[in-house]
Amino acid sequence: MSALDAAALHPALEETDGDRHYFAAAARLRRTATETLVRDLGADRFIGYLTHNTTAGLLAVWWAATRAGHRIGSRGLGSQHYPPYAAILPADDSEATWEFRTHVSPVTGAVDPLGGGASRTVLVDAAQSLGTCLTASLLGAADVVVAPTHKHLGLCVGAGIVLVRREVPQLEPVHAALAIAESGAQSLDQLRRLTAALTAADGRVFNRVRFELDDGLRSWCAGHGLRPLGTAGGVPFVCLTTIDGSPLTERMSLRGWRHMADANAARFSHHIPGRAGDAPVDHTAAFRAAVGRALL
Repeated sequence: MSALDAAALHPALEETDGDRHYFAAAARLRRTATETLVRDLGADRFIGYLTHNTTAGLLAVWWAATRAGHRIGSRGLGSQHYPPYAAILPADDSEATWEFRTHVSPVTGAVDPLGGGASRTVLVDAAQSLGTCLTASLLGAADVVVAPTHKHLGLCVGAGIVLVRREVPQLEPVHAALAIAESGAQSLDQLRRLTAALTAADGRVFNRVRFELDDGLRSWCAGHGLRPLGTAGGVPFVCLTTIDGSPLTERMSLRGWRHMADANAARFSHHIPGRAGDAPVDHTAAFRAAVGRALL
């Protein structure tokens, strides 16, 4: 590959050792990272693309789909989706051939079963499910998956992964757009951190923790004036609110949980790394202990 000139990369930004050709090095690192993630996640029916974060990947997919003439409609309650996306999500559209879903709500922990119509293309925000016990069901139902690498995958901050199902004709514009989007300038340091994290993880990119929202847990929470917001088990966190609507901060000290003030919700989460096929770890007892420590 020919040397870079100042119009491609400012001379002050060229490395003095190691990878001298920036774009070749970046492409090689991206390929290594995406192929490793696809393998470790068991997502062999997908091609992976790296973006700067979930939002960048999601917007690239939306652009590609709408440019190709597809209509996208959001599915599920508004509360299911990541709150900052409220201003940009498409409206529910019964005529849409694509549907956007959020697999697990970050605010309630509610799980969307992803039961889309057979004739629809399913685009999923999987920020809270990729790399969890819900991964297999996600990959079985979704056509396009977007997620960051800093949540349950536990790899690094500042990167996102988009998985696009192979050999589906209507997805070809998405493959083309993401191939261009990921080829833009990215930090070599960031790409090196990601590939190093994948090597160190050695396939342990799954959060094995799961909580079962059964009647016993709901009754235990009710005994403390609290109510779980989730709708199903298998999620590696539990979101709570107060039964009487009083502010959580009047009931619990701000330690050991994430406070989502707008929803008056508390999120308790945990992480235990593992590989695909490792048995999940029921963390319900630890959750009860964490709530007990937080209660005033």
